[in-house]
Amino acid sequence: MTYISSYKNQDWLLPTSIKQMIPQNHISFFVEEFVESLDFTGFDMISEGAGHPSYHPRIIMKVIIQGMLSKERSSRKLACACRENFVFMYLAEKVQPNFRTIARFRKNNASFVKEAFKETINLASEHDLIDLNLICTDGSKVKANASKKTFLRKEQLSQLDSIIDKMIKEDIEQDERDEEVYDMKEENITYLEMKNLKEIVKNYRDVKNKEKLKENCKKAIEEFGKDPQIKRASLSDPECRMMKNKKGFFELDYNVQFTADSKNQIIVANDVCQDNTDTYQLQPQIQMIKENIGLKKETAFAADCAYNTGENLKFLEENKILGLIPTASQAQVFNDREPTIKQDDYEYDWVRDEIIVNGARLKYFATWTQDKKRKQRVYKSEDGKVIKRIPEFFRERLRMKKKMETEEGKLIYGFRKIVVEPVIGNIKYNLGFNEFLVRGLDGAKLELNIASIAHNLKKIWIARGKICKNNGNLFFELITCENYLN
Repeated sequence: MTYISSYKNQDWLLPTSIKQMIPQNHISFFVEEFVESLDFTGFDMISEGAGHPSYHPRIIMKVIIQGMLSKERSSRKLACACRENFVFMYLAEKVQPNFRTIARFRKNNASFVKEAFKETINLASEHDLIDLNLICTDGSKVKANASKKTFLRKEQLSQLDSIIDKMIKEDIEQDERDEEVYDMKEENITYLEMKNLKEIVKNYRDVKNKEKLKENCKKAIEEFGKDPQIKRASLSDPECRMMKNKKGFFELDYNVQFTADSKNQIIVANDVCQDNTDTYQLQPQIQMIKENIGLKKETAFAADCAYNTGENLKFLEENKILGLIPTASQAQVFNDREPTIKQDDYEYDWVRDEIIVNGARLKYFATWTQDKKRKQRVYKSEDGKVIKRIPEFFRERLRMKKKMETEEGKLIYGFRKIVVEPVIGNIKYNLGFNEFLVRGLDGAKLELNIASIAHNLKKIWIARGKICKNNGNLFFELITCENYLN
């Protein structure tokens, strides 16, 4: 059989530039161009003064974004790629930052990364790649960097805290005994022998950082005061919560939120929260959209039934935003399933302010507060035999329900599945972002912003980019929608 010839021992004359080893249409050139357009002047003030010079922040930023696109998120793997991968070697400008440098930059520059995410929105908007006529929001669960083994009750954490105090006290006593050993002044014991003795004693002791463990225990106990509804807290990441994922399993997760436009699926807002449901995330998402890009008067907002609450619908009406959010029973029908949930199963007399249930007319009786949060209106029949409790903002719910029964409402809402759900699928599966690497709510938000930057840049690169030559240099020429389609 004939095989392709190989050249095992032949010398390899590399090109004069690493750039020539990368395909001309590679997205890394767009990543480079975008990062170098960011404002790094704030870092110049931090790096002033005496000391060892630091890596330019643009280098770390390019490596982190390209790492997300290449499904290499670990700081150790990124540091390794800067030594072995041509793409990362080029973006790192032939320097080799270690994993601690990359991890430290990612940890300490959350605000800069957030501004960089907003710049991707501005870039897409400047080149007419965002359509605000329809925006869609959805949420998903992403696993936290925490183990169920350290998911403890408050009583267990308090007991652990007292045990740690005893361990620290024992360590102090042990240190005093060690000093007696180390202070021996025998003439036949040299300095190297004494140093070796110290290492042996150290290896036989518990090397865990008990002070750090005590600090984590304290943070976990504090979570019970912040959120009285939780029954357990994680010792490794106290801010994550136990949630039920899409597969039906319970795990320690964060709830991530995405809002995307309907034209190119550009993420215009994102967030990470600790809520098990998406109920309270509609208003924060809209506020972020206003801050990042703004809304148009004719903007339509589509979301699934999890966001359908009276408070949210009232907010949309007050802000004159066209909302398209079905009830849970309507969502079941839209998904070709038999409706098992009965919501708003009554008629309302708008003139007489009466509820009609099975032919019986009910009049307003009182307002009842549920769980010290939600208010419900109580309607009773004249004989008091029929009682109906309905949400406080039931009128807004009825108007939304009627809107979702129209053909136009169903048609526009149907676009949600092909707008925001593919965004979540791309980030979780194509980018491999199905688990957080950084702990804490702020760290989760940072990682999500990096993923959103990578997603937006790739969408811009695909939808409006083409590689061309200009004076021998490679660059991206962003073109209009009409020219692109023609």
